[in-house]
Amino acid sequence: MQDISRRERKKRETREKIFSNAMQLFRLQGFTATSVEQITQYADVGKGTFYNYFPTKEAVILEFSRRTCQDLVNNGRQKHSLSTRERLETLLQDWAEFMINDREIAWVTVRNREGADYDLSLHYGLLAILTVGQQSNEISREFDPAFLAESLEGMMIQHFMRWFVSGVGDLHEEVNHALSVFLDGLSEKQEA
Repeated sequence: MQDISRRERKKRETREKIFSNAMQLFRLQGFTATSVEQITQYADVGKGTFYNYFPTKEAVILEFSRRTCQDLVNNGRQKHSLSTRERLETLLQDWAEFMINDREIAWVTVRNREGADYDLSLHYGLLAILTVGQQSNEISREFDPAFLAESLEGMMIQHFMRWFVSGVGDLHEEVNHALSVFLDGLSEKQEA
């Protein structure tokens, strides 16, 4: 029994070693400029060992994204006293900060979002906040919360892509504007 736990611990340590060394290289020289061979040399493992844990170097990025988004969502869940709008603002501003700070890594994540390994943490975080918002009557129950989460996530991804490609604008501001459109709509407010 102890051999199994030692073996599993060793596997986790090897996976983490590959992961952390790959992330260091990605940040040091960029994702595109980093090869699997460089990662394996830096981590002091064989190329086959790398592929035992990650099928591609994009898979390392998706793991990073999964961990980061899960941390963002968990942080947002701890803020129970906030309104639905404030919880969404907090989560999305934290997400925007991650996207800005790890710009190239975030781009790889977004580019690979259609794959089976795409991280759904942001989606599920939005879904949880929107569901609670419906339960507390802060958000209309007219639409399925999964549809609302998909719509809001899609808006955020689109704004990130435009910001990344154009290189102009303030992503934090764009996220706030998009959230306002999502929550408040586009109709003019009527004077009473």
